[in-house]
Amino acid sequence: MLARNTAPSFVLPAGLSIIDGKEFKLNNGIPVHVINGGTQDVVKIDFIFPAGSVQAQKPLVASFTNHLMQEGTVGMTSAEISEKIDYYGAFLGQSVNYHHAQITLYALTKYLPELLPVIEDIIKKPTFSKHEFDVYLSKKRQDFHVDSEKVKVLSHRESLEVLFGEDHPYGKVAKLKHYDALKISDLKEFHKAQYSSDLCRIIVAGKTNSDFNNLLNQYFGGDDWHNNTEDVSVVPDVPAIKGGLHIVKKDNAIQSALRIVRLGVTKSHPDFLPLMVLNTLFGGYFGSRLMANLREEKGLTYGISSFITSFVKAGMIGVSTEVLAEKRELAVEEVFAEMEKLRSEVVSDEELTRVKNYMLGDLMRNLDGPFALSEAYRGLLGFDLTIGFFNELEQTIINITAEEIKELAVKYLVKDDFHVVVAGK
Repeated sequence: MLARNTAPSFVLPAGLSIIDGKEFKLNNGIPVHVINGGTQDVVKIDFIFPAGSVQAQKPLVASFTNHLMQEGTVGMTSAEISEKIDYYGAFLGQSVNYHHAQITLYALTKYLPELLPVIEDIIKKPTFSKHEFDVYLSKKRQDFHVDSEKVKVLSHRESLEVLFGEDHPYGKVAKLKHYDALKISDLKEFHKAQYSSDLCRIIVAGKTNSDFNNLLNQYFGGDDWHNNTEDVSVVPDVPAIKGGLHIVKKDNAIQSALRIVRLGVTKSHPDFLPLMVLNTLFGGYFGSRLMANLREEKGLTYGISSFITSFVKAGMIGVSTEVLAEKRELAVEEVFAEMEKLRSEVVSDEELTRVKNYMLGDLMRNLDGPFALSEAYRGLLGFDLTIGFFNELEQTIINITAEEIKELAVKYLVKDDFHVVVAGK
Protein backbone atom coordinates (compact mmCIF):
# COMPACT_ATOMS: atom_id res chain seq x y z
CA MET A 1 0.00 0.00 0.00
CA LEU A 2 1.13 3.52 -0.74
CA ALA A 3 1.67 5.77 2.29
CA ARG A 4 -0.35 8.67 0.88
CA ASN A 5 0.10 10.77 4.00
CA THR A 6 3.89 10.75 3.60
CA ALA A 7 5.48 13.00 0.99
CA PRO A 8 8.02 11.23 -1.22
CA SER A 9 11.64 12.05 -0.49
CA PHE A 10 13.68 14.00 -3.01
CA VAL A 11 17.20 15.26 -3.50
CA LEU A 12 18.32 18.47 -5.16
CA PRO A 13 19.19 17.98 -8.83
CA ALA A 14 22.89 18.36 -9.52
CA GLY A 15 25.43 17.84 -12.26
CA LEU A 16 25.04 20.18 -15.22
CA SER A 17 25.57 18.58 -18.60
CA ILE A 18 27.20 21.34 -20.64
CA ILE A 19 28.33 20.59 -24.18
CA ASP A 20 31.99 21.44 -24.65
CA GLY A 21 32.45 24.27 -27.12
CA LYS A 22 35.33 24.64 -29.52
CA GLU A 23 36.84 27.77 -30.97
CA PHE A 24 38.66 28.60 -34.18
CA LYS A 25 39.34 31.73 -36.21
CA LEU A 26 38.44 32.59 -39.77
CA ASN A 27 41.24 33.64 -42.12
CA ASN A 28 40.66 37.30 -41.25
CA GLY A 29 40.78 36.66 -37.50
CA ILE A 30 37.06 36.52 -36.68
CA PRO A 31 36.63 34.24 -33.61
CA VAL A 32 34.08 31.46 -34.03
CA HIS A 33 32.70 29.59 -31.01
CA VAL A 34 31.10 26.26 -31.99
CA ILE A 35 28.72 24.25 -29.80
CA ASN A 36 28.31 21.09 -31.85
CA GLY A 37 25.42 18.93 -30.66
CA GLY A 38 21.79 17.99 -31.01
CA THR A 39 20.02 15.19 -32.84
CA GLN A 40 18.79 17.04 -35.92
CA ASP A 41 20.76 18.51 -38.82
CA VAL A 42 19.87 22.06 -37.84
CA VAL A 43 22.19 24.94 -37.08
CA LYS A 44 21.88 28.34 -35.43
CA ILE A 45 24.46 31.02 -36.27
CA ASP A 46 24.77 34.35 -34.44
CA PHE A 47 26.80 37.12 -36.10
CA ILE A 48 27.50 39.50 -33.23
CA PHE A 49 28.83 43.06 -33.40
CA PRO A 50 29.46 45.82 -30.84
CA ALA A 51 26.67 47.82 -32.43
CA GLY A 52 24.30 48.55 -29.59
CA SER A 53 22.81 51.77 -28.32
CA VAL A 54 25.97 52.57 -26.35
CA GLN A 55 28.08 52.67 -29.50
CA ALA A 56 25.40 54.57 -31.42
CA GLN A 57 25.15 57.21 -28.68
CA LYS A 58 21.91 58.46 -30.27
CA PRO A 59 18.63 56.66 -29.52
CA LEU A 60 17.10 54.55 -32.33
CA VAL A 61 20.19 54.45 -34.57
CA ALA A 62 21.34 50.98 -33.43
CA SER A 63 17.94 49.29 -33.63
CA PHE A 64 16.99 50.90 -36.96
CA THR A 65 20.33 49.96 -38.51
CA ASN A 66 20.07 46.35 -37.39
CA HIS A 67 16.51 45.93 -38.63
CA LEU A 68 16.87 47.71 -41.98
CA MET A 69 19.95 45.71 -42.92
CA GLN A 70 17.50 42.93 -43.79
CA GLU A 71 15.22 45.15 -45.84
CA GLY A 72 17.23 45.21 -49.04
CA THR A 73 20.83 44.81 -50.19
CA VAL A 74 22.83 45.68 -53.30
CA GLY A 75 21.89 42.32 -54.81
CA MET A 76 18.43 41.60 -53.35
CA THR A 77 15.23 43.41 -52.48
CA SER A 78 13.48 42.95 -49.16
CA ALA A 79 10.90 40.67 -50.82
CA GLU A 80 13.60 38.55 -52.46
CA ILE A 81 15.40 38.09 -49.15
CA SER A 82 12.20 36.99 -47.42
CA GLU A 83 11.29 34.66 -50.28
CA LYS A 84 14.66 32.93 -50.24
CA ILE A 85 14.70 32.53 -46.46
CA ASP A 86 11.19 31.05 -46.58
CA TYR A 87 11.96 28.79 -49.54
CA TYR A 88 14.70 27.02 -47.61
CA GLY A 89 12.65 26.78 -44.42
CA ALA A 90 15.00 29.05 -42.52
CA PHE A 91 14.37 31.82 -40.02
CA LEU A 92 16.22 35.11 -39.80
CA GLY A 93 16.16 37.20 -36.65
CA GLN A 94 17.88 40.18 -35.16
CA SER A 95 18.21 41.86 -31.79
CA VAL A 96 19.94 44.84 -30.22
CA ASN A 97 20.86 45.63 -26.63
CA TYR A 98 23.03 48.26 -25.01
CA HIS A 99 26.39 46.86 -26.14
CA HIS A 100 25.72 44.34 -28.92
CA ALA A 101 23.65 43.68 -32.00
CA GLN A 102 23.27 40.39 -33.78
CA ILE A 103 21.94 38.81 -36.93
CA THR A 104 20.77 35.24 -36.27
CA LEU A 105 20.13 32.47 -38.80
CA TYR A 106 18.27 29.23 -38.04
CA ALA A 107 18.54 26.75 -40.89
CA LEU A 108 18.92 23.15 -41.99
CA THR A 109 22.63 22.46 -42.23
CA LYS A 110 22.37 21.20 -45.80
CA TYR A 111 21.03 24.55 -47.02
CA LEU A 112 23.84 26.72 -45.66
CA PRO A 113 25.54 26.97 -49.11
CA GLU A 114 22.37 28.68 -50.40
CA LEU A 115 21.68 30.80 -47.32
CA LEU A 116 25.09 32.10 -46.23
CA PRO A 117 25.43 34.28 -49.38
CA VAL A 118 22.17 35.97 -48.36
CA ILE A 119 23.50 36.67 -44.86
CA GLU A 120 26.73 37.94 -46.39
CA ASP A 121 24.80 40.47 -48.47
CA ILE A 122 22.73 41.56 -45.45
CA ILE A 123 25.79 42.14 -43.29
CA LYS A 124 28.13 43.63 -45.88
CA LYS A 125 25.92 45.33 -48.48
CA PRO A 126 22.65 46.72 -47.09
CA THR A 127 21.23 49.63 -49.13
CA PHE A 128 19.04 51.34 -46.49
CA SER A 129 16.53 52.40 -49.12
CA LYS A 130 14.45 55.50 -48.46
CA HIS A 131 11.18 53.64 -49.02
CA GLU A 132 11.97 50.93 -46.44
CA PHE A 133 13.30 53.56 -44.02
CA ASP A 134 10.14 55.68 -44.30
CA VAL A 135 7.83 52.67 -43.85
CA TYR A 136 9.70 51.41 -40.79
CA LEU A 137 10.01 54.89 -39.29
CA SER A 138 6.26 55.44 -39.63
CA LYS A 139 5.52 52.07 -38.02
CA LYS A 140 7.89 52.59 -35.09
CA ARG A 141 6.63 56.13 -34.51
CA GLN A 142 3.09 54.74 -34.30
CA ASP A 143 4.29 51.99 -31.95
CA PHE A 144 5.84 54.68 -29.77
CA HIS A 145 2.49 56.52 -29.51
CA VAL A 146 0.69 53.28 -28.62
CA ASP A 147 3.28 52.27 -26.04
CA SER A 148 3.18 55.73 -24.49
CA GLU A 149 -0.40 55.01 -23.43
CA LYS A 150 0.74 52.02 -21.35
CA VAL A 151 1.63 52.79 -17.74
CA LYS A 152 3.97 49.81 -17.60
CA VAL A 153 6.06 51.27 -20.42
CA LEU A 154 6.03 54.75 -18.88
CA SER A 155 7.26 53.44 -15.53
CA HIS A 156 10.03 51.46 -17.24
CA ARG A 157 11.27 54.49 -19.18
CA GLU A 158 11.17 56.73 -16.13
CA SER A 159 12.98 54.20 -13.95
CA LEU A 160 15.95 54.10 -16.36
CA GLU A 161 16.18 57.88 -16.49
CA VAL A 162 15.88 58.18 -12.71
CA LEU A 163 18.44 55.50 -11.94
CA PHE A 164 21.11 56.27 -14.53
CA GLY A 165 20.38 59.84 -15.61
CA GLU A 166 19.04 61.07 -18.95
CA ASP A 167 22.54 61.65 -20.38
CA HIS A 168 23.96 58.25 -19.41
CA PRO A 169 24.00 55.54 -22.12
CA TYR A 170 21.86 53.28 -19.93
CA GLY A 171 19.42 56.08 -19.14
CA LYS A 172 18.84 57.49 -22.62
CA VAL A 173 15.27 56.71 -23.55
CA ALA A 174 13.84 57.25 -27.03
CA LYS A 175 11.45 60.18 -27.30
CA LEU A 176 9.29 61.45 -30.14
CA LYS A 177 11.89 64.05 -31.10
CA HIS A 178 14.40 61.28 -31.82
CA TYR A 179 12.11 59.78 -34.47
CA ASP A 180 11.79 63.17 -36.12
CA ALA A 181 15.56 63.73 -36.13
CA LEU A 182 16.61 60.30 -37.43
CA LYS A 183 18.23 60.22 -40.90
CA ILE A 184 19.26 57.46 -43.28
CA SER A 185 22.80 58.84 -43.20
CA ASP A 186 22.92 58.05 -39.46
CA LEU A 187 22.29 54.40 -40.23
CA LYS A 188 24.78 54.20 -43.08
CA GLU A 189 27.56 55.76 -41.02
CA PHE A 190 26.83 53.52 -38.06
CA HIS A 191 26.80 50.40 -40.20
CA LYS A 192 30.11 51.31 -41.83
CA ALA A 193 31.75 51.90 -38.46
CA GLN A 194 30.42 48.95 -36.44
CA TYR A 195 29.58 46.09 -38.80
CA SER A 196 33.11 45.12 -39.83
CA SER A 197 35.19 41.96 -39.64
CA ASP A 198 37.42 43.64 -37.04
CA LEU A 199 34.52 43.69 -34.59
CA CYS A 200 32.59 40.55 -35.53
CA ARG A 201 32.36 37.36 -33.57
CA ILE A 202 30.32 34.29 -34.45
CA ILE A 203 28.56 31.71 -32.26
CA VAL A 204 27.45 28.47 -33.92
CA ALA A 205 25.14 25.90 -32.32
CA GLY A 206 23.73 22.67 -33.66
CA LYS A 207 25.02 20.04 -36.06
CA THR A 208 27.65 21.25 -38.50
CA ASN A 209 29.33 19.23 -41.23
CA SER A 210 32.82 18.85 -42.69
CA ASP A 211 32.34 21.77 -45.10
CA PHE A 212 31.12 24.22 -42.50
CA ASN A 213 34.42 25.95 -41.67
CA ASN A 214 35.23 26.39 -45.35
CA LEU A 215 31.78 27.88 -46.00
CA LEU A 216 32.19 30.44 -43.22
CA ASN A 217 35.61 31.36 -44.54
CA GLN A 218 34.32 31.66 -48.08
CA TYR A 219 31.68 34.25 -47.23
CA PHE A 220 32.98 35.93 -44.08
CA GLY A 221 36.72 35.20 -43.81
CA GLY A 222 37.96 37.73 -46.36
CA ASP A 223 39.45 41.22 -45.95
CA ASP A 224 36.74 42.92 -48.03
CA TRP A 225 34.96 44.20 -44.91
CA HIS A 226 37.94 45.08 -42.77
CA ASN A 227 38.16 48.72 -41.64
CA ASN A 228 40.62 48.84 -38.71
CA THR A 229 38.02 49.90 -36.17
CA GLU A 230 37.86 49.20 -32.44
CA ASP A 231 34.99 49.00 -30.01
CA VAL A 232 35.29 52.35 -28.28
CA SER A 233 32.08 52.28 -26.27
CA VAL A 234 32.53 54.43 -23.19
CA VAL A 235 30.16 54.02 -20.26
CA PRO A 236 30.77 56.38 -17.34
CA ASP A 237 30.31 55.27 -13.76
CA VAL A 238 26.88 55.77 -12.26
CA PRO A 239 26.88 57.75 -9.01
CA ALA A 240 24.85 56.14 -6.24
CA ILE A 241 22.11 58.48 -5.04
CA LYS A 242 19.45 58.08 -2.38
CA GLY A 243 16.08 56.87 -3.54
CA GLY A 244 12.88 58.85 -3.74
CA LEU A 245 9.35 58.94 -5.15
CA HIS A 246 8.87 59.71 -8.86
CA ILE A 247 5.40 60.00 -10.39
CA VAL A 248 4.47 59.99 -14.06
CA LYS A 249 0.86 61.16 -14.15
CA LYS A 250 -1.65 59.61 -16.53
CA ASP A 251 -5.12 60.58 -15.40
CA ASN A 252 -7.08 58.22 -17.65
CA ALA A 253 -5.21 55.16 -16.39
CA ILE A 254 -7.12 52.50 -14.44
CA GLN A 255 -4.01 51.02 -12.88
CA SER A 256 -0.71 52.33 -11.59
CA ALA A 257 2.50 50.68 -12.73
CA LEU A 258 5.18 50.43 -10.05
CA ARG A 259 8.93 50.08 -10.56
CA ILE A 260 10.97 50.04 -7.36
CA VAL A 261 14.63 50.12 -8.40
CA ARG A 262 18.17 50.68 -7.17
CA LEU A 263 21.66 50.21 -8.59
CA GLY A 264 22.96 46.65 -8.47
CA VAL A 265 26.08 44.77 -9.57
CA THR A 266 27.25 43.17 -12.82
CA LYS A 267 27.69 39.48 -13.62
CA SER A 268 31.40 39.73 -12.90
CA HIS A 269 30.82 40.91 -9.30
CA PRO A 270 31.21 38.22 -6.59
CA ASP A 271 27.78 39.06 -5.14
CA PHE A 272 25.88 38.57 -8.40
CA LEU A 273 25.36 34.80 -8.20
CA PRO A 274 24.26 34.81 -4.54
CA LEU A 275 21.94 37.71 -5.37
CA MET A 276 20.24 35.51 -7.96
CA VAL A 277 19.17 33.21 -5.13
CA LEU A 278 17.99 36.08 -2.95
CA ASN A 279 16.09 37.57 -5.89
CA THR A 280 14.35 34.28 -6.69
CA LEU A 281 13.22 33.87 -3.09
CA PHE A 282 12.08 37.51 -2.89
CA GLY A 283 10.12 37.78 -6.14
CA GLY A 284 11.77 35.79 -8.90
CA TYR A 285 9.30 32.94 -9.35
CA PHE A 286 5.62 32.12 -8.83
CA GLY A 287 6.18 30.79 -5.32
CA SER A 288 8.12 33.85 -4.17
CA ARG A 289 7.36 35.98 -1.12
CA LEU A 290 6.10 38.93 -3.14
CA MET A 291 3.65 36.71 -5.03
CA ALA A 292 2.49 35.05 -1.83
CA ASN A 293 1.89 38.39 -0.12
CA LEU A 294 0.62 40.84 -2.73
CA ARG A 295 -1.19 38.39 -5.02
CA GLU A 296 -2.29 35.41 -2.94
CA GLU A 297 -2.88 36.97 0.49
CA LYS A 298 -3.90 40.57 -0.24
CA GLY A 299 -5.12 40.40 -3.84
CA LEU A 300 -3.39 43.65 -4.75
CA THR A 301 -2.12 42.51 -8.15
CA TYR A 302 -2.38 39.76 -10.70
CA GLY A 303 1.39 39.44 -10.83
CA ILE A 304 4.51 40.91 -9.28
CA SER A 305 8.16 40.09 -9.79
CA SER A 306 11.59 41.15 -8.65
CA PHE A 307 14.62 41.13 -10.92
CA ILE A 308 18.33 41.68 -11.07
CA THR A 309 19.69 43.00 -14.35
CA SER A 310 23.32 43.16 -15.35
CA PHE A 311 24.52 45.45 -18.08
CA VAL A 312 28.23 45.37 -18.89
CA LYS A 313 29.15 48.35 -16.72
CA ALA A 314 26.32 48.55 -14.17
CA GLY A 315 23.49 46.55 -12.66
CA MET A 316 19.97 47.07 -11.38
CA ILE A 317 17.84 45.48 -8.69
CA GLY A 318 14.12 46.05 -8.83
CA VAL A 319 10.47 45.13 -8.41
CA SER A 320 7.78 45.52 -11.06
CA THR A 321 3.99 45.27 -10.82
CA GLU A 322 0.68 46.92 -11.68
CA VAL A 323 -2.01 47.66 -9.11
CA LEU A 324 -5.22 49.65 -8.78
CA ALA A 325 -4.37 53.31 -8.30
CA GLU A 326 -5.99 53.45 -4.85
CA LYS A 327 -3.95 50.43 -3.72
CA ARG A 328 -0.51 51.60 -4.80
CA GLU A 329 0.59 52.99 -1.43
CA LEU A 330 -0.33 49.73 0.28
CA ALA A 331 1.49 47.76 -2.42
CA VAL A 332 4.67 49.79 -1.95
CA GLU A 333 4.45 49.35 1.83
CA GLU A 334 4.14 45.58 1.46
CA VAL A 335 7.11 45.37 -0.90
CA PHE A 336 9.32 47.16 1.62
CA ALA A 337 7.84 45.06 4.43
CA GLU A 338 8.99 41.91 2.64
CA MET A 339 12.44 43.43 2.21
CA GLU A 340 12.60 44.12 5.93
CA LYS A 341 11.63 40.54 6.77
CA LEU A 342 14.50 39.25 4.68
CA ARG A 343 16.84 41.68 6.44
CA SER A 344 15.72 40.75 9.96
CA GLU A 345 14.69 37.07 9.79
CA VAL A 346 16.56 33.95 8.72
CA VAL A 347 14.91 32.03 5.88
CA SER A 348 13.65 28.60 6.89
CA ASP A 349 15.39 25.49 5.59
CA GLU A 350 12.16 24.34 3.94
CA GLU A 351 11.71 27.57 1.97
CA LEU A 352 15.37 27.78 0.94
CA THR A 353 15.37 24.14 -0.20
CA ARG A 354 12.26 24.80 -2.29
CA VAL A 355 13.92 27.79 -3.96
CA LYS A 356 17.10 25.84 -4.60
CA ASN A 357 15.14 22.98 -6.15
CA TYR A 358 13.33 25.40 -8.47
CA MET A 359 16.51 27.24 -9.49
CA LEU A 360 18.53 24.11 -10.22
CA GLY A 361 15.74 22.69 -12.36
CA ASP A 362 15.36 26.00 -14.19
CA LEU A 363 19.13 26.21 -14.75
CA MET A 364 19.21 22.74 -16.29
CA ARG A 365 16.28 23.59 -18.53
CA ASN A 366 17.91 26.82 -19.71
CA LEU A 367 21.12 24.98 -20.65
CA ASP A 368 19.43 22.01 -22.30
CA GLY A 369 20.66 21.61 -25.86
CA PRO A 370 23.07 23.51 -28.10
CA PHE A 371 20.68 26.35 -28.99
CA ALA A 372 19.89 27.15 -25.36
CA LEU A 373 23.57 26.90 -24.48
CA SER A 374 24.50 29.33 -27.24
CA GLU A 375 21.99 31.85 -25.87
CA ALA A 376 23.52 31.46 -22.43
CA TYR A 377 27.01 31.89 -23.81
CA ARG A 378 25.98 35.00 -25.73
CA GLY A 379 24.75 36.51 -22.47
CA LEU A 380 28.31 36.39 -21.11
CA LEU A 381 29.80 38.56 -23.86
CA GLY A 382 31.49 41.65 -22.52
CA PHE A 383 32.03 40.29 -19.02
CA ASP A 384 35.26 38.31 -19.56
CA LEU A 385 33.42 35.23 -18.30
CA THR A 386 33.46 31.66 -19.59
CA ILE A 387 30.70 29.07 -19.75
CA GLY A 388 32.02 27.94 -16.34
CA PHE A 389 29.93 30.82 -14.97
CA PHE A 390 26.98 28.41 -14.94
CA ASN A 391 28.89 25.75 -13.02
CA GLU A 392 29.65 28.43 -10.43
CA LEU A 393 25.97 29.33 -10.34
CA GLU A 394 25.05 25.70 -9.70
CA GLN A 395 27.49 25.47 -6.80
CA THR A 396 26.27 28.79 -5.39
CA ILE A 397 22.67 27.57 -5.42
CA ILE A 398 23.60 24.28 -3.74
CA ASN A 399 25.86 25.72 -1.06
CA ILE A 400 24.37 29.09 -0.11
CA THR A 401 23.08 29.27 3.47
CA ALA A 402 20.18 31.07 5.10
CA GLU A 403 22.62 33.31 6.98
CA GLU A 404 24.28 34.36 3.73
CA ILE A 405 20.85 35.21 2.30
CA LYS A 406 20.19 37.45 5.28
CA GLU A 407 23.57 39.17 4.95
CA LEU A 408 22.87 39.92 1.29
CA ALA A 409 19.45 41.32 2.16
CA VAL A 410 20.98 43.60 4.80
CA LYS A 411 23.47 44.84 2.22
CA TYR A 412 21.21 45.32 -0.80
CA LEU A 413 17.57 45.54 0.33
CA VAL A 414 17.92 48.95 1.97
CA LYS A 415 14.72 50.98 1.63
CA ASP A 416 16.44 54.35 1.33
CA ASP A 417 18.46 53.15 -1.67
CA PHE A 418 15.37 52.41 -3.79
CA HIS A 419 13.59 54.75 -6.15
CA VAL A 420 9.82 54.28 -6.30
CA VAL A 421 8.55 55.06 -9.77
CA VAL A 422 4.78 55.28 -10.28
CA ALA A 423 3.05 55.72 -13.64
CA GLY A 424 -0.71 56.27 -13.64
CA LYS A 425 -3.13 58.20 -11.50
